[in-house]
Amino acid sequence: MKHPAARLWLALLGTLALSACQDKPAPQQDIRPVRYVIAGGSAAPSGDSYAGEIRPRHETQLAFRVAGKVVAKLVNSGEHVKKGQPLARLDPGDYQLDLAAKQAQLAAAESDLAQQQLNLKRYRELLAKAFISQAQVDAQQNGVAAARAKVDQARAGLASSRNQTDYTTLAADADGVVSQMQAEPGMVVAAGQPVAKLSQDGAREVAIQVPENALEQVRRAGGFQISLWKGGAPLPGALRELAADADPATRTYPARIALSGDSHALQLGMTANVRIPGHAVGQALSLPLTAVLDLQGKHYVWLIDPRSLRVSRKPVSVGTVDNDSIAIADGVRPGDKVVTAGVHLLREQQRVKLLAQ
Repeated sequence: MKHPAARLWLALLGTLALSACQDKPAPQQDIRPVRYVIAGGSAAPSGDSYAGEIRPRHETQLAFRVAGKVVAKLVNSGEHVKKGQPLARLDPGDYQLDLAAKQAQLAAAESDLAQQQLNLKRYRELLAKAFISQAQVDAQQNGVAAARAKVDQARAGLASSRNQTDYTTLAADADGVVSQMQAEPGMVVAAGQPVAKLSQDGAREVAIQVPENALEQVRRAGGFQISLWKGGAPLPGALRELAADADPATRTYPARIALSGDSHALQLGMTANVRIPGHAVGQALSLPLTAVLDLQGKHYVWLIDPRSLRVSRKPVSVGTVDNDSIAIADGVRPGDKVVTAGVHLLREQQRVKLLAQ
């Protein structure tokens, strides 16, 4: 029979061992907070729709034809101007001094011509009295011709100097809207440096970017339908220009769609959607670009299970790409919760915490 103290000691050891097992912390699950969107269905053209903006038919970069320091800014961006209206001025001091010098040179040349002509008259009178030879008269006639040439030279120099002085005022080439005005008082500009952009009044068109796989489709299209984000009836349009070289930044081809009918009331910069009519229109979902995960040439999104709050990777088929969104042609259903941030940091069946939208 064991001693009572020994039994008590064994019971105490068992209690301590059980407590140690119960106090061992359980491994924590890695729960990552994510942002998400709820996919919504909308009828949109797949592959036939292009985002664009309203632009004028003619846009002109304006610059001073002479160098100098800007002393006056006469209009601001967004103002409507008339042809010939001053937009900005340079300091004309140096050019006015040159103009005064050219005026003095012309006056001197004209005075010399008058003196040479008077001398020629006297020489002819002396020749008639046989006081001088014909050679002396001929030399004097040559002097008159040289003096007349100097007068013509001085007049041309004066006209050039007057033009240079006039060039210190930047004027609008046509009626339109000053879409950009970069000239500010105190700025020193070089000749030909653009300081303003003039969007001329007249026809409007839509500027779009065409991916390389749609060039032939756009080139062969007989017409386009332009829908404005502000609403209203669609406008017809036709392809006016398609660049032969891709933009080095976006690797897409700039194109211009000329609007038919009255487009003067459209504001510059309005958002437009250009669609090729007559093509099949399917159901497409629009998601932020950050929601799509690209792996080895394939596209995926992370779907969130609303009950378990676990994510699963789903392959998708993508359509057209806008500035900040992408059309999903297949793989996502309306109502699905899709992760929009941190898609490269998730793993299959990982628990997530939904952040406020």
